[in-house]
Amino acid sequence: MFYQKIGTFIFRRSALYSFAVAGLFCALFTTNGQRAGREMPSRFMDRIDTEEGARRLSNFRRQRLEGDFCFEFELEHKPKRARTERYKGTMWGSWNDSGPVTRVLIPAPKDQKSNSTDAPHMVDLIIQNGEHPEVWIRHSPHSVYKRVEGRAIFEPILPGILYSPFDLQMPFIYWKDFVYEGPALFGVSRVVQEFLMLAPEGSASALSGIASVKVGLDDTYNALWRIETINNDDSVASRFTVESFKKIQDQYIVKRITLTDYPTKDRTTFNVKKASVGISLSHEIFDPYVQKKKVLFAPPSIKNL
Repeated sequence: MFYQKIGTFIFRRSALYSFAVAGLFCALFTTNGQRAGREMPSRFMDRIDTEEGARRLSNFRRQRLEGDFCFEFELEHKPKRARTERYKGTMWGSWNDSGPVTRVLIPAPKDQKSNSTDAPHMVDLIIQNGEHPEVWIRHSPHSVYKRVEGRAIFEPILPGILYSPFDLQMPFIYWKDFVYEGPALFGVSRVVQEFLMLAPEGSASALSGIASVKVGLDDTYNALWRIETINNDDSVASRFTVESFKKIQDQYIVKRITLTDYPTKDRTTFNVKKASVGISLSHEIFDPYVQKKKVLFAPPSIKNL
């Protein structure tokens, strides 16, 4: 078997067959104005060529909602052998010169005792995506943001749930080397085009045992449906699945997504309960060096879904 690399696109060929062998949380929530939730999706398992694959991935990286957005959401964690736990939070999103930027605030549970050190605490994250991604976190409105670096990016944002800064940031969308794997079925009849994003050598992902991340983009709408994180031994570590879309203020967003840990079969679902899009937010709320945030609430126009 030999490999031919064209720019950052890798083409793999075997004697038996030929096939071309992907944190952008903001892009996850938009279908680029296309009606992924309503119109008939493609049902044809057609391969695309190298140039078309690179174009679709490039277009996906540039997708965004019109204006800024605010979501109120619920995290529902379902361990296989324990009771379900729920957390409520707010997400603000915008775009700057570096790319998508997101703020995620999950307050401490109201019934949490102030002197409990083991209980879940407040999480306040600022996530910058793009070619030079960064993440900052703090656990008190009066504390200083700290940069999340190295393997800490894979640690859960709250005890007991699956989501980590890595899952919210999705830096693999911008990894330069990728392999187009071809079409695949999502569900009963929806077709996705799959891209294998290859972890950069020496990156935190590679050092943590992540070899690649498989991304499935809708063949008709170029919307994200599925993500699989793959270990060095080719086993699937986790799967991120989009479960539903919703139209809000003439734009389509993802309403419900579930992250499943394969070794344990535990699941954490991110479910948008209220949303407002096409709004304008102060960029101060995405600045980790501005300690006192004035905008910590959902805009008045936020709507139930």
